[in-house]
Amino acid sequence: MNVSSGKAAIKGWELEVFEWDLELAEKFTIATVSWEVASNVFVRVRFDGHEGIGEVCPDERWGDSPGSTAEELNAVDPSSLGHPFDLESILELLQPGPARCALDIARHDLAAKLAGVSVGELLGLGGRRLPWTSVTVPIAEVGAMVERARRFADHPCLKMKVGFDGDVEALAAIRAVYPGVIRIDANEGWTPDEAIARLRLLERFDIELCEQPIASGQLDELRRVTGGTSIPIYADEDVATASDVARLAGVVDGVNLKLRKTGGIREALRAISSARALGLGVMLGCDLTSGVSATAEASIISLVDHADIDGPLLLANDPYPGVAYDKGRVTLPPGPGLGIQDDGDGDLGGERS
Repeated sequence: MNVSSGKAAIKGWELEVFEWDLELAEKFTIATVSWEVASNVFVRVRFDGHEGIGEVCPDERWGDSPGSTAEELNAVDPSSLGHPFDLESILELLQPGPARCALDIARHDLAAKLAGVSVGELLGLGGRRLPWTSVTVPIAEVGAMVERARRFADHPCLKMKVGFDGDVEALAAIRAVYPGVIRIDANEGWTPDEAIARLRLLERFDIELCEQPIASGQLDELRRVTGGTSIPIYADEDVATASDVARLAGVVDGVNLKLRKTGGIREALRAISSARALGLGVMLGCDLTSGVSATAEASIISLVDHADIDGPLLLANDPYPGVAYDKGRVTLPPGPGLGIQDDGDGDLGGERS
């Protein structure tokens, strides 16, 4: 196995980076790509006898890879990490993206442990009610998609991947067996005219919202799609940071934020605040990640309208269990930090690569 890891220690700080391939429970397909393995990058930061862990699943769609992400993290000078509670400094240290995301999560985990509280409590969000999360139905043969919907009939919300030939018929078949909330995600799979036509056909199925119906970078066309359907449109591939949120005002009904895109919790909080100020709905999404990233996401979902943080449920085995799931309801583990059980050897049931 090829293990990419690095360690460095300066003035009390230690930084360790490693890549890990996490096997999925089943093939995961969206409109543009499929995965059978999630190739993730983890980072541990250590300071004064305490340790924090972070994770990210780099996305090639954004020009990122596990190797480039690990390389960027390994290039971080530990002495530049500064005071362990100066969490804002990471916004100046790295650009938004997967490397900053992993380090940001680890820094929050560490700071909360130093303070003896959970990450949510560190952020002033302790005790808030958490929204339920959707569970994803990836693209597959229609019978398989319907069977998955049946399996999760006791969950309050499903997110169905669309953007393929026959998606209207597939959704009709799922709606016939699933009475709960359905949201859809086209992952840029339609042209603008296709999007308007199909969304109008889907309106009769009581769809909560649709994510990124067309390719990113076409804001005028995206505005036209939003105006052409009664289904609320949420941007995903078109939004990463707070500045992106600002330019989407008047274009879409809401935004789907992800820690990988924002570069972690600090910028996610800014983006959420920007969306609220602009009257946009907010979803917090996820990638194919373990409990490390999912627990970080769950620590701030009390601030958003919709949650889609089912990453660990899509893995064959979660090496770092954290947030718990019960029919769509999520429960944070007790602190301090993220509450992740990490023995520090990177071998808790998964397999590094």
